[in-house]
Amino acid sequence: KPSIRKIRQGATVTEQGEPGDELYLILDGMLTVEVDKRAVAEVGPGAIVGERALLEGGRRTSTLRAITPCRVAVASADQIDRKALVELSQGHRREEAVASQHPADE
Repeated sequence: KPSIRKIRQGATVTEQGEPGDELYLILDGMLTVEVDKRAVAEVGPGAIVGERALLEGGRRTSTLRAITPCRVAVASADQIDRKALVELSQGHRREEAVASQHPADE
């Protein structure tokens, strides 16, 4: 059973490059997805985020920051069905595509 966390507006949920072993389901509120300090997407209720660190070596590929107060359900890696997670992750490559269209400022 996942735990529920309340996230205050402006708080960082994950930091790009940091280790990560949790998956998040956004219950309410909005998060911004940042790659190389550039906002590439906004996600809200029903979105599942954080799965790539679980599948790809344990490092966060983006920073997640609360745009509004949020509640998220948090599941650790050992609570997740890896096969289902692989299927879910197939549609979550958006930040790489957006980041490549907008390279970080020098």
